[in-house]
Amino acid sequence: MSDDRKYKQRGYQDEGQSRGSAPSTPGMPRTRVVTSYKETVRCDQCGADLSTLFDVKEESLCPKCRAALHSCRNCHHFDTSARFECAQPVEKRISDKAAANGCTFFRVRIVSVKDIGGSPPNRAEDARKALDSLFKK
Repeated sequence: MSDDRKYKQRGYQDEGQSRGSAPSTPGMPRTRVVTSYKETVRCDQCGADLSTLFDVKEESLCPKCRAALHSCRNCHHFDTSARFECAQPVEKRISDKAAANGCTFFRVRIVSVKDIGGSPPNRAEDARKALDSLFKK
């Protein structure tokens, strides 16, 4: 370590250290993480996953919090920066955006969420199987 550095504390630009990268084992390839997404419908009030309710009717309610699903807040066209908070040319303002309404422009808002899938992989079990296959008994 030389004394011509601007900062003298340990760890600052030490030799052989690369900042911001995860330590890796030499010769081992890094595992690639693949993230998958799915499209679903979520309740605006409680965030419940309503993936089976792609066809929302005027009287539809959230099974978890009993909030109205045919409302401005659950609509694809809901835009707080637009006139009457709707991207469509509505003629009359709907004051309660969370209440059920009979808007003809309503289209359910579909969001993309991370697909969790099933249970997380059991790395210990995978390693044990790999060892057993390597040293067959």
